[in-house]
Amino acid sequence: MNQSDQFDNTVWGELVGRVTELRCNPAGCDHLVYRFLGQYLPALLSARTQEARERVWSAFWSYLTTPATRAKPFAMSSSSADDLIAVIQMELNRQWYQQQG
Repeated sequence: MNQSDQFDNTVWGELVGRVTELRCNPAGCDHLVYRFLGQYLPALLSARTQEARERVWSAFWSYLTTPATRAKPFAMSSSSADDLIAVIQMELNRQWYQQQG
């Protein structure tokens, strides 16, 4: 899998769509995928240290758990944010191992 595949909306949309708070919220799901692919994934890929990656995950978690607004059409609980981040991390690890093999 090449780096452009990491920016495929389909994979991330399916993962994000599993979150309870987003199952019946296609606008929120699309918005989250857009923000993740446009802001957080590039930051993760360019992070050079574990500390830098942790800062990105922390910022992403804060974004996920902030209340919904007109500009951000979703919110999620702390536990849902933890679960989503774990699923995303597993997918990124899976993609990375496929690249290595």
